[in-house]
Amino acid sequence: MNEQNPAAENPENLRREVEQLRRAIETRPVIDLARGALMASFGLSRQDAWKVLVNVSQHSNSKLRQIAEDLVSSINGEPLPGPLQRQLSAALAPFRAKPDTPPDKTDVLAPTEDGRRIRAE
Repeated sequence: MNEQNPAAENPENLRREVEQLRRAIETRPVIDLARGALMASFGLSRQDAWKVLVNVSQHSNSKLRQIAEDLVSSINGEPLPGPLQRQLSAALAPFRAKPDTPPDKTDVLAPTEDGRRIRAE
């Protein structure tokens, strides 16, 4: 008995696992492109871009691969479907939230003649 990989004991399980790995290899590039586009466009980290893709996929009941393909197509000039636009906007909202109040004067750094920055009085 192979304790590390129980799929190896059943040929059908092994075939399924190989097929899943093939699909992952085929879809990975477009997902990485979409993740990179979100990172570049919205200043997200890799993890946050992944969270956005997963959130949109779950809330739109769509495959993550399809979401990624639509996003990459939109970069190339294709219109982003309306429902996907709404889901994407909702998933990005927490990352866009910034306080509407101006920063406190004590938080502003002022440049000095020698290039250092000090707290503004």
